[in-house]
Amino acid sequence: MDCKIVFCSAKKTAYCEKTLKKLFSKSGIKLKGTSFSINAEGLGEQLCSALSECKAVFVIGGLDLEAERNPAEILSRAVSAERVDDCKRIKNNGGPDGYYLRAGDSSLVLLPDDPKQIQKMLSLCNVLDAILV
Repeated sequence: MDCKIVFCSAKKTAYCEKTLKKLFSKSGIKLKGTSFSINAEGLGEQLCSALSECKAVFVIGGLDLEAERNPAEILSRAVSAERVDDCKRIKNNGGPDGYYLRAGDSSLVLLPDDPKQIQKMLSLCNVLDAILV
């Protein structure tokens, strides 16, 4: 399965990408590309583009931003009128929680901008397995 990463107001992009690639290699997920966003409009554009090319998108960063710039809040408003088949919080004891959303055969994963937290969070949950189903 191919996926894309969208960095949203992230600072540790190279480290996060390296961590995700390592986790992906163990699960059969292939990174097809990355993009960057610094605002809600850009995030929406990048997500639409990524989801048109891949069935899985990882949004990294921004989870500690104020509501109008926080990807979780932005996506919550965006999908409120849509049919979501699965939605889970990914618990993070070291910072902001992440989220997993699935609608049809498309998956979206929101994670913090911290490679150590990403490693712990994805190692303790079955999100990568859920994406492959």
